[in-house]
Amino acid sequence: MTDTLHTSTFSRNAVHTHALENGFYAAEDLEIEVDITQASKTQMAQLRDGVWDVVSTNFDNVLYWTEDHGSDLLVVSALDSLPRQDLVVRPEIKSYEDFRGKVIAVDAAESGYVTPLRVLLSNAGLKENHDYTLTEFGATDGRVAAMTEGKAVGAMVSEGRKLEGDMWVMDAIARLYTHYASIVVVRREWAEANESLLLRYLRAHLGATAAHEGVSELTFAWEGLREMMQMRSDVGFLRGDIDPTRFATERYFEEARPR
Repeated sequence: MTDTLHTSTFSRNAVHTHALENGFYAAEDLEIEVDITQASKTQMAQLRDGVWDVVSTNFDNVLYWTEDHGSDLLVVSALDSLPRQDLVVRPEIKSYEDFRGKVIAVDAAESGYVTPLRVLLSNAGLKENHDYTLTEFGATDGRVAAMTEGKAVGAMVSEGRKLEGDMWVMDAIARLYTHYASIVVVRREWAEANESLLLRYLRAHLGATAAHEGVSELTFAWEGLREMMQMRSDVGFLRGDIDPTRFATERYFEEARPR
């Protein structure tokens, strides 16, 4: 019997396409329904409420929604990756000093790529709500539209996106990391109640990842999670110890990963 998994992500990616086109999901009798979210707050609230079974998101969102909103979320896959996000600005912005008194567009003000953005701004000597303001405009398209319309002068934008109106890449958060992790997250209660279904999904997802990337072994990216927690701690938003096992387990990953 084919089971349907309801998933949410920020964009369709090459691994998902590879899994579909090469039968990885079909081999596990899975049909994957994909939502392309327009805002991480909507995505995470809907995960908490059971709209989505499986979500791909930024680990920082998991930290915020668990510690500050009481959601019981669990990272079940973490793979070495890169934070492919650039700090894009309007042409009148020539340096960090030009952000003073200006609005920067973000997806969510408390979590996600805004955390490393805060680090960049802090390293440049700027203080939130004193030197600049963060305003929520949702996912990438909304942030770019805010800049185009003059409602904001800068935003984190997906690496490689075609820019218009003389917008330019001023910085990139990748330089802040030595490790980064792309994650899969579920509700802890759902994982416990649907272990077999979760393992089938992870076998397909991890198998497609290994095949698409041409790697023979996948490992759980604990250091990427730890670095994100450290960064959140550095800006004063982490509520507990820097211990990713509070939010993640490699048990399902180890059972499902290709060998």
